[in-house]
Amino acid sequence: ANFLKNFYAEALDNLTVTERQELQPMLTSLEANLKDGKPTKSNFPEPKQHAFVKEWTMGELIGELDQVEIGRNFAKGRQAFVDAQCIQCHRFGNEGGGVGPDLTAVSARFSSRDLLESIVEPSKVVSEQFQNTTVLLKDGDDVTGRLLNETATELVIQPNPLQPGKVTVKKADVTKRSFAALSPMPEGLVNALSK
Repeated sequence: ANFLKNFYAEALDNLTVTERQELQPMLTSLEANLKDGKPTKSNFPEPKQHAFVKEWTMGELIGELDQVEIGRNFAKGRQAFVDAQCIQCHRFGNEGGGVGPDLTAVSARFSSRDLLESIVEPSKVVSEQFQNTTVLLKDGDDVTGRLLNETATELVIQPNPLQPGKVTVKKADVTKRSFAALSPMPEGLVNALSK
């Protein structure tokens, strides 16, 4: 909330008197939200509950890629982005989570096939920037998650990127440390969506 207040104050300082007058309704709304400590209302729709539809595979969907540019419905795309829980970890524009890659301009960096593969088979290729770390402990347990901090004696790992819980592991208790083979993005998130 304090970051947002600072952003707002800096933006306000950069506005001319005329711009402030033109933007006054929006500024009043932003000020009210900042006082409440609540973020502004999301432009994304509320998630809808879906039942399992189908376990989608690349083979079933790859043939449809030539049609993704035809007759798109952006409202349905936004809803699917929310319903498949993508918005929890991925940013699009100014909204969404910051755990996974920002998807705002993803189509300029990757082909449709690459994007489909990342959605259907998220563990096939995982950037080191987003890979989890797995540590095996002397007592036989293991801890997998995002490495948040490392000192000379400890590792701090966050097992669930959507929850604030952290696990501190003493390096002296670690027998092996490696990148996790599985992506932090779960498989099957799109299985509640229709083609």
